[in-house]
Amino acid sequence: MKKKSTHKQTPKRPQRLLLAKQWLAVYGGKNKVRGYAKHFRVDLLCAIKELRLLDVEVSIAYENGIKTTVAAMEKKQLKSERQKNEQDGEPVHDDVFAYIAGYTSGGAPYGLTWEEMGQDGISSDAPPS
Repeated sequence: MKKKSTHKQTPKRPQRLLLAKQWLAVYGGKNKVRGYAKHFRVDLLCAIKELRLLDVEVSIAYENGIKTTVAAMEKKQLKSERQKNEQDGEPVHDDVFAYIAGYTSGGAPYGLTWEEMGQDGISSDAPPS
């Protein structure tokens, strides 16, 4: 017998917008954006967009702050994944670099490119035997 999932699905946007009108009428919290995001299980940027569709005023400065925070979290997660891969001993490479030696403070990789490595690890400028 299948086990029932305790995870509730997030309603689609049209249904959320209808439910949100009722929710806004009874919401007593301080931060409507965070409350909306938590109640309807959406991210903060989606909550901002949908609240604006419902004529709730959300400042541009608040939205920019959320975008900055989200970008910083994504950058931190990417850096963490890179470090984990390096610690696990997995080969670190991508479609440009055959070996990634590290990353700049801006997040750009550096190392040996596939072109520099040549075929079979032999430099392409090496004279033919």
